[in-house]
Amino acid sequence: MSPPGVDVVVIGAGISGLTTAWRLKERGVSVAVIEAADEVGGAIQTRSADGFLCEGGPNSFQTTPELLELIREVGLEPELVTADARLPRYIYYRGRLRRAPMSPGGIVSTRLLGWPDKLRALREPWVKPSAQRRDESLADFVARRFGPLVLRNFVAPFASGIYAGDPARLSARAVFPALVEFEEKYGSVLRGFIRSARAAPKPRQERLLGSFRTGLGALPGALARKLGDGAIRLGARVEALALEARGGEKRFTVALGSASGAESLEAGAVVLATPAYQAAEIVRPLSAGLEGELAAIEYPFLAGACLAFDASDVPRPLEGFGFLVPRGEGVRALGCIWSSSLFPGRAPQGRILVTLFLGGATDPEVASMTDDAIVKQAQLDLAATLGISAQGRVVALRRHRRAIPQYTLGHLARLGRIETEIAKIPGLFLAGNYLRGVSIGDCVKEAGRVALAACACKAL
Repeated sequence: MSPPGVDVVVIGAGISGLTTAWRLKERGVSVAVIEAADEVGGAIQTRSADGFLCEGGPNSFQTTPELLELIREVGLEPELVTADARLPRYIYYRGRLRRAPMSPGGIVSTRLLGWPDKLRALREPWVKPSAQRRDESLADFVARRFGPLVLRNFVAPFASGIYAGDPARLSARAVFPALVEFEEKYGSVLRGFIRSARAAPKPRQERLLGSFRTGLGALPGALARKLGDGAIRLGARVEALALEARGGEKRFTVALGSASGAESLEAGAVVLATPAYQAAEIVRPLSAGLEGELAAIEYPFLAGACLAFDASDVPRPLEGFGFLVPRGEGVRALGCIWSSSLFPGRAPQGRILVTLFLGGATDPEVASMTDDAIVKQAQLDLAATLGISAQGRVVALRRHRRAIPQYTLGHLARLGRIETEIAKIPGLFLAGNYLRGVSIGDCVKEAGRVALAACACKAL
């Protein structure tokens, strides 16, 4: 007897998998979502304790049309809380927090650069474009066009804040494609910024930072409710994935294992919405080439520590998003988000909540530190940067053994090879933040594209 069947099996109940499943259900496609963990959300995990609300993964999102549409569809619009995306960010440099320039004009006034370095950066429009369309590292691209101090004090910290990555290994074209396109189209990044701003539709769409009253976990929770209890199997591991001929057409069989026993599902299509390293293990029986390409995508270790203080223990007002730290400044943290300053309801009245991040591609040794050692380092870094001498309460500590996928040199070429390999397996699709953007908005947009492609699959 054949195992029970659905049109599409989605493996992974993070934001990519849940959004893909919802878009499929909207189009009348029967779908089953498989998740090895005991809860949905993937990297998005919100925890609350004693009036504090901590995010275990991303802390906010930038609003995009696709994401706002999804929020409306699942009924979360009344729960949406926003902040201005232009909130000041700070860079810790030479013992002080200094406001980061958020536009080309900010180069003139910033204290992160001396006048020789400002003049070097402002000469960027006269720097000849590269004659080769090669895959250049972010570090080489920025240093070539703006000078080494712009790289060290501004771009490298922001690369750490987004990717926890090493700019010497990240692909400029993969992580900041607009900068490379400006050079190629206009001969200059600054000239490209100016011309694109002039060409942008008026009025401009307001850019906002977003979350929800009860935290980011509200979004995967709402998607799960929309899909319905019967559509999601939690605590279910994929033991094997096979593609076999049945009744004149090829069908997938997904073998599952769980505490309640073994079972199998049959489907016309499968969407792998897991991290790349997990997808690599699942596709091993189907394609050694695809397995190798997925397994080669790197994920560094990252620790996030949520610490709480009395407001009176913090000697300066925390007005803004937070701060980032260039390497070599005597502070180990990559950066700090001022969580209770961003959105309401993150800390009780009179209390402050901050989230520090340590590790990443430039400091892999943090992975071998104990929890106590990470917290101690976080306290030392807060004393150095914010002057907080009090011992904060540890509200949460999250260790991500494999955190954010790295778009290293060769990433776009690897994507091309992945697409070639997956085209050999009709009905198999990939979704996730290791493909075309790491943000929540990127994942939602990519999930919509994958759902459309799955709907067009001949096996459905």
